[in-house]
Amino acid sequence: MYVITEHEILDPEAFWHQASGVFTHPPHGIRLHTAMVVERETLCQCMWESASLDAVRDYLEPALGKASNNTYGEVDPDIAIR
Repeated sequence: MYVITEHEILDPEAFWHQASGVFTHPPHGIRLHTAMVVERETLCQCMWESASLDAVRDYLEPALGKASNNTYGEVDPDIAIR
């Protein structure tokens, strides 16, 4: 399944420090397809592939939770544009 995350960045220095490792070295079974930086200091959106939304959330929250407000959503493959 594909999971979209949106990170409202609260502490840019901490977020990007943590994200550099989190985004480049996810655990087995979680793959980052893209990270779209909308506004470097305030917003980043990502698309992950994983067995579940909870797996992505459980991976990201401990590392990014205090530096950003994170929102998670499952991509609906029936209406997504390919």
